[in-house]
Amino acid sequence: MGISAWAIPLTATWVEGKVEKQKGSSWLALMEGDIVDSADTIRLAKGALVEFTGGKQKLVLSAPGSFVLDSLAKAGQKTTGTVDKLSKLVAPSKGGQDAVGGVRGDLIGAGVDKVSWAGDDEDAATLIANAQALAQDKKYTESADAFGKAALTANGDLRDQASYGQAWSLAALGSSLRAIKILRTMPASGTWSGPRALLLARLDLDSEANDEAVEVLQAAISSGSLAGEDLDLARSMLQEAGVAK
Repeated sequence: MGISAWAIPLTATWVEGKVEKQKGSSWLALMEGDIVDSADTIRLAKGALVEFTGGKQKLVLSAPGSFVLDSLAKAGQKTTGTVDKLSKLVAPSKGGQDAVGGVRGDLIGAGVDKVSWAGDDEDAATLIANAQALAQDKKYTESADAFGKAALTANGDLRDQASYGQAWSLAALGSSLRAIKILRTMPASGTWSGPRALLLARLDLDSEANDEAVEVLQAAISSGSLAGEDLDLARSMLQEAGVAK
């Protein structure tokens, strides 16, 4: 039985940049709201993003190239497990002071109200504390909004913390492309570079952006920003991307 017998309709719910669907020997521009099926081949130009949904299924692409949707659907996605592992950086238990993912506990979570902030950063710190409480309660839409507001007013590490929190909350909601866009604008160095690398790499692997995943993971490992379980997680994702230890 041919693959077309199993094809299911999918709706393009996010299209950004040049995205095309193959039809015979031609390529047709794909627009948000267009219907494709899982047997179709989709092509993305550099910088393009696309999301397809059909029933409970969601497929995301964030790298240039041509992709057969059916093969992506069969491969599945593994985002949830990694997002859960990284949740302690966004909404840690109170009093936690251990080093997590290269970020000391006194820079995150309950420790945020122990630091003296000035000006706009004071407001950002309050927003972050509120966002963390929302994330702990699994109110991810609200926490994403609060982290986003904090990122607009914060500076330095505090801004990176807010941006990471917003990206994590969006990933927890299943809004992978919005999370990817935020993570790609964050600096690849600094206090939050390790967590950023882990979350971006996971979302990259789930959206066929393997080259970027390898790049950010190798950079994070080389910089020494990952240790313990986070380093093991980075190495396991490198193996998933086809890179030997």
